[in-house]
Amino acid sequence: MAGRSMGGPFTPRRSLSARFARLFAGTEQLSTLGKIAFGSLWLLVFAMPWEDAITISGFGTSVRLIGMVTLALGVLAIGERGKVRRPALGHLIMALFVMLAALSFLWSLYPEGTLTEAFSYIQLLTMVWLIWELAPNLQEQMHLMRAYVFGTFVSGIDTFYLFVSHQESVYQRYAGAKLDANDLGLIMALSIPMSYYLLIQNHGRMVWVYRIHLILAGTTILLTASRGATLATVVALTIVPLTQARLGGRQRVALLLTVILLIGGVLYFVPETSWERLSTMPAEFEQGTFTGRTIIWRAGWEIFRAHPFVGIGANAFRLLVSRELQEPIRMGEADPAPPAHNTFLSVLVEQGVLGFVVFCGMLGALALSLKDMPPFPQRLWIVSLAVWVVGVSSLTWEMRKPTWFFFGLLMAQCGSIPEIHRDVNSFARSRLARLPISARVMGLGLSARKPGWSFFA
Repeated sequence: MAGRSMGGPFTPRRSLSARFARLFAGTEQLSTLGKIAFGSLWLLVFAMPWEDAITISGFGTSVRLIGMVTLALGVLAIGERGKVRRPALGHLIMALFVMLAALSFLWSLYPEGTLTEAFSYIQLLTMVWLIWELAPNLQEQMHLMRAYVFGTFVSGIDTFYLFVSHQESVYQRYAGAKLDANDLGLIMALSIPMSYYLLIQNHGRMVWVYRIHLILAGTTILLTASRGATLATVVALTIVPLTQARLGGRQRVALLLTVILLIGGVLYFVPETSWERLSTMPAEFEQGTFTGRTIIWRAGWEIFRAHPFVGIGANAFRLLVSRELQEPIRMGEADPAPPAHNTFLSVLVEQGVLGFVVFCGMLGALALSLKDMPPFPQRLWIVSLAVWVVGVSSLTWEMRKPTWFFFGLLMAQCGSIPEIHRDVNSFARSRLARLPISARVMGLGLSARKPGWSFFA
């Protein structure tokens, strides 16, 4: 009995607190206010994959409320710390892009919409800044990865519930959390490389969490029957062969088990209607319109030719393209005008060549920032960026929160690379110092890696 009173397996309170501590391990260097602010940021990221599920009348989604609280707490935490981090090149280019979007109000053909979008861009840029300030270290960044992956459980499980209860979101397609099927598909596809990384990095029971997630993500994407998201998922799965050479024997066996479970889940749950829709991709590439997308793209190109340099103003694409189309394409009663269905075309038309060059410069800065990363995380982010590029080629995602979250997290991780190298080198030197002189001369003992850093080998 005495052993139990000292914190053994029969003390649930301590067990719960220990689990909570493990969930946010690595944030010990933050102050109490900093931890609260980071917890709010974690909750914000967690809510992103299902942001449309809960709305507040006259206010907006729950994510907007969480974002406001996170901003207030973040500003207080940074003020308490007394200093701000020096921004990276990507942040400066991102700020320039947001500035150009706001300035387009001066010549916009839809000034009311441009003003609304400018405020949204400022909020997204603020989120990127908070990630940079509140998650400067690898462990904090990993917590945010977990938050996004855990958030996709909500929309994925809701999608599966709609499927088993025969509640179609659109004809023969299923999408939970009140999300558009195509948006949900890409949200899930972007989570796959992260979930794979977390699977490799963890052990014990948590491994099964990420295995289940990968099965759920693959099944959800096929239930949405989104062709663009399916292509993006194929790109996401390239993370496996690209990193397999660095996996140990047990990790390969675990990965094989996960693949078997994924294939079994997909074959068992995905209906024939989803396979039939996905099978139309070759025909759509050859002679189709991708559900009217090519018609919209041609109309958008004509608008760009008339306003090539500074564009028509942020958020003006829908209004102008609905006038350009000979037969208007309506997306529904609540969405009467079609979006661009291509992020790059949307930026080109709305902000012209000037804004498009800045946008591409931002992507280029993100890509160049990967060059100093160790091989494994470098491949993770290359695959993630490729997934995003493929996915947004049929979606208008320059203003979606997952886009800016991934960009912000990538810049935060690139900013922590010098610290990562210092930690690894310091650990190697400490191990070398403890070895006998003969072992140092022979170079023995240096192959042992710091626990938790195998990802950077």
